[in-house]
Amino acid sequence: MLTKYFQRSTVLLFSKSLYKAQVFTIIYNEITERNDKLHDINTYSGYGSNYRLALNGFDKSRTGRSIKKIANKTFKKRKKQLDTGFCEGVLFATRSWHFLEPLLQYYETNNLKYYRYDVNAYDTKYFQQNKVNNKAKYHREYSFSSMKKMFRVGFDPGLESNIYLDSPSIKEIEKADVIFVDWLNHNAFWALDTLPTNKKIIIRVHSYEVFSFFPCVINFGRVDGLIFISHGIKEVFLELWGWMLPKGILIDVIDNIRLPRKELTIDQSGNLNRSKTIGMMQYAQSVKGFRFALNVFKKIYQIDNSYRFLLCGHKLSEISSSENELLTKEINDFPSGVIIELGYINDVREYFEKVGFILSTSEREGSHESIIQGMSYGCIPIIRNWPLLSPFNAAQKAFPMCNIIESEDEAVKKIFTDNSAFCELSERYKTASDVYFNSIIPEKYLAFINKVKKNEKN
Repeated sequence: MLTKYFQRSTVLLFSKSLYKAQVFTIIYNEITERNDKLHDINTYSGYGSNYRLALNGFDKSRTGRSIKKIANKTFKKRKKQLDTGFCEGVLFATRSWHFLEPLLQYYETNNLKYYRYDVNAYDTKYFQQNKVNNKAKYHREYSFSSMKKMFRVGFDPGLESNIYLDSPSIKEIEKADVIFVDWLNHNAFWALDTLPTNKKIIIRVHSYEVFSFFPCVINFGRVDGLIFISHGIKEVFLELWGWMLPKGILIDVIDNIRLPRKELTIDQSGNLNRSKTIGMMQYAQSVKGFRFALNVFKKIYQIDNSYRFLLCGHKLSEISSSENELLTKEINDFPSGVIIELGYINDVREYFEKVGFILSTSEREGSHESIIQGMSYGCIPIIRNWPLLSPFNAAQKAFPMCNIIESEDEAVKKIFTDNSAFCELSERYKTASDVYFNSIIPEKYLAFINKVKKNEKN
């Protein structure tokens, strides 16, 4: 029904209901009855790497052409007005600081000026005063309801009139000339909806946002730089949404900054139990492909029942779904102690001391930090060719030193083969992981931020 409505409708660009209907033809999945169509590998069946076909012509529609035109106009107008000088630093803004903390530590270590704003503080005030209960729904609905001002070329939010920002935060925002926003989601929308247009904005893009509706509601003319955490994610984003970007926006791929690993307390060369322990982190989320991983372990266990499967992160029972209930029953069919759900742990080093092989069986990933962590502790990575990103060879680009597997049987064969040379391969992957902890990664962020400050071009 939505598709028919989209095809026969007369486009009024900023009619909230009409624009929302158009976007829902892209994201609504009639099979799952959820807004996960772009996350579903079946959506792209037969498309090869031409993922833009999944947009149902939205990029070529009158609305799509208008969005692109407005983004270019906004970008050109802002570039004429932006100051190329230096203010007092950069302000980092997000709702989740996990991936930003190492960068902030770099700033502190090198006595570089920066500010930080936790968008959760803004949410708390807004939600309390407006009695918002369903936060996820609010972010989606607010994005659509704000489309008219978001895509108005002259739109410029006023800080002083914003009752949800405290005075100290307003002063820090005014002092900063660059705003670095983590995640192209409601964090990015908050920045564009709240901050003045004379602020240069950098957005770092991870994985899930690329397949969400958020790019549809972003005026990229307000964005000065995009950082992608991996080449695969950049390529998928440009395939799906590159048509929305104005000419001149700075784009780069910069890896996550990672804290130095703690040294293992074991003599791994003599730890035979470790070589027969398979590990997986954050397995309970559907995107992690735990069904694939469990099938791999079942086949291994049938051949050699001395293997163990050690899991950490959310337990299956903590993320409710019919699939997780079924997976839990299958785990419980194994003898006690064969498959162990640890839940969350405080020290990953203790976990990796016990694990010999670390699995990445996800449908999609950005950088897959647990694999990098595991490699740094000498775990042998078993990496699936992430199906949702396979046309872009994303897994191989993220882990060029690894032999990427395509099937469960291939994973089983690789584990048995690599086990015969476990000590040698363990040390090899540990050494190879050094590239992910390179000291120049923070310098790349600083260089990109300075390019945006100076209004430099690609």
